[in-house]
Amino acid sequence: MKHLLRVFFILAVFCGFASSAKGAGVDFHVQVLDPNVCVLNASVCGVFDSTAPIDVGLTALACQIAGVPNLPSDPGTYGCAILFNLVVPPQDITSLNLTFSGLSGLTFECDTTGDGGVASIFSKSSCGQSGPGTDTFSFYDGSFPFLGEAVIYENGVDPSLFVDGKATVDDPPFVPTPEPNSLLLLSTGVMMVGLYFAKQRRVFAFARKK
Repeated sequence: MKHLLRVFFILAVFCGFASSAKGAGVDFHVQVLDPNVCVLNASVCGVFDSTAPIDVGLTALACQIAGVPNLPSDPGTYGCAILFNLVVPPQDITSLNLTFSGLSGLTFECDTTGDGGVASIFSKSSCGQSGPGTDTFSFYDGSFPFLGEAVIYENGVDPSLFVDGKATVDDPPFVPTPEPNSLLLLSTGVMMVGLYFAKQRRVFAFARKK
């Protein structure tokens, strides 16, 4: 019941933000609006369209609103975003991809073990750099239903470092590129195979000449 009341409260907030844009003395407005609406510095978001990206941010306040247990005493070391599944027509959200900039030089994990006894929605994840200065976190193999709530929780650094946040749902998960050592090993293997076949072609050509 508490969870349902929170959903209705968030819906009321979203509707309030949408209605406050109306002006007086104007016959009509033409606007292009983001179908997914976020409040509280983009840390509380209603996902209405699963095909559209979501501007998302992390704040300590969102963790407190979500009731995340065992939060650190310093609010500058953790942050959350709350997503509500309000997709129309109703459907489960089965994956979540997040991209942020500003994390260069930091090491991180995207585990699915949960925290403080709270179970993770998704059982699989992958994360890594997806471009210059951009890191991507993917969570999949799970779902949260229509009117369900998902909490994105980071613990260890100032949430203000997670800038330019974008979230997409129900997209293929991000696959990290191999580490440099793996790339070197792969290229060495490809080179050896290439040399082998080049040798075979030379032998075959020499045999034909004879």
